[in-house]
Amino acid sequence: MIESVEMERNPELSRDVPKLLNVTENDRFDVLKRYNVSSKGLQDIIYSIQEWYEKQPHLPKGKLDNHMIFQHLMLKGFSIEEVKDKIDNCVSAKRKMPEILLNRDPLEPRINEYLKFGFLVVLPKKTPRNHRVTIFRIKQPIDLVASDVVKIASMFLAYRMYNDSSLGEQWIFDLTNVSFHNSVQMTPALLTKLIFYLRFCYGAKIKGIHFVNMPSFIIPIINILKKLMKPKVAKRIYVYSSFNDLNNLISKTILPKEYGGDEITCDEITENWRKALQSDAWIEYFAEEDKVMSDEALRTRILNSDDFFGLEGSFRKLEVD
Repeated sequence: MIESVEMERNPELSRDVPKLLNVTENDRFDVLKRYNVSSKGLQDIIYSIQEWYEKQPHLPKGKLDNHMIFQHLMLKGFSIEEVKDKIDNCVSAKRKMPEILLNRDPLEPRINEYLKFGFLVVLPKKTPRNHRVTIFRIKQPIDLVASDVVKIASMFLAYRMYNDSSLGEQWIFDLTNVSFHNSVQMTPALLTKLIFYLRFCYGAKIKGIHFVNMPSFIIPIINILKKLMKPKVAKRIYVYSSFNDLNNLISKTILPKEYGGDEITCDEITENWRKALQSDAWIEYFAEEDKVMSDEALRTRILNSDDFFGLEGSFRKLEVD
């Protein structure tokens, strides 16, 4: 069944995967083996989710392909009901936070500038525990629009949602060049929207959040994050005085050269991602995604995430798994 799922994938959307994510077909077979799912079982699950989707009056018809169902299943550990909610959230969240999830044009001048700058460095190689490592950095002082940085993060995650295969996330925040002005833009509302997307749309399994070279004005942001997260995830937030303290966690064999590793440089990784996201296929993908909207007036099902929105769409307290 994996073969039929793979045939459905748009090859142009996955053209750069070997370079960016180093994912192989064995990675996907390993996930199926881990969750004890047979090819026939996978086929039945995908069919049942497609059948469910087409019956939802508020969701746009014919807009869910089998490959994306497979990717959602991997990210949610083959929990069918969670995958249904996740698919619903991916569509309906666009109305809740359009400033992040709509108009994601990779060629828009500021998005283009930020893609070149390289705020996010997704390492091509995973850890031995099959965790994906992402480094957030500001390589030199810069004034930025935080909501656009979060929008770019959603674009990276959209690419990964389509192509990646991993069992966890390790996020490293190199705060060396972060200014106070940068930090105050990370408002509680924006942080909450980001976490909502990570949990309910992407489905991140957060295994570690690592802050390095942290100035004191970042402490309030960390406190907000801890309040938004479940205690088990909040305990996975770590603070380090230097990047060397991470050597026991992240091997030099997967780190970029700027961080003492043996891999390619952050700038090379940045350029590879820019070219991929600005390819014709991904420009078209993001443009088409803008058209895939829910009709909330026709909604008949309640989402597990509904409690996190007030009557006018404002966010309530979130807990992140």
